[in-house]
Amino acid sequence: MSKFVERLPGVERERVEQEKAAEQVATARVAEEKRGLDLARERQSAEVELRRLAHARAEAEAKAARLVAERERAEAQAAADAKTREETEKKAAALAAERRAKEEEAAAHARARAEAQTQAAAAMRERAASEEQARRAVRERVQAEARALQAAREKKAAEEELRRRGEGCGTGRGRAPCARARRDRARSARAGEAQDRGGSESEGTGAGARRG
Repeated sequence: MSKFVERLPGVERERVEQEKAAEQVATARVAEEKRGLDLARERQSAEVELRRLAHARAEAEAKAARLVAERERAEAQAAADAKTREETEKKAAALAAERRAKEEEAAAHARARAEAQTQAAAAMRERAASEEQARRAVRERVQAEARALQAAREKKAAEEELRRRGEGCGTGRGRAPCARARRDRARSARAGEAQDRGGSESEGTGAGARRG
């Protein structure tokens, strides 16, 4: 080609060289445009990748934020559960202490009731013994009174007998009957005094039993 150009006249040669230069410039322009298109495609791809990376980063940050929020909620729920459990344990401890206090109070009441029942039973036994002693004293007094009454009747009968005998002695029927009559009166008098003393002692015993 260059040999052919060299054979051409000067004008033609200049024109061919200009065309060749223009062709080179056009080729260079095409290559530059292609390179620009490649750069534009690469830049577009890079922008797409950057957008993808930004979106992925945003998603990761959102997921991280969700995880942080979930962890905070879980920690808050755990703290609330721990507080509720602590309050429940405190209430359970208070109820247990109250139940123990009530059980101790009930046991004390039961002991006091048992002691009161024991004292009441002892008092009832003492009262029954006192009543039995009083009844026995009454029976003894009634028996003593009956004996005293019987002795009084016998004494009166004896005195009547002695009086009749005394009247006989006054009429002078004999000394022996009169002496026997005096001895009988003396014996009757001593028996009456002894009977009176026994009745007084029985009444004193009955009064003491009633006071007890």
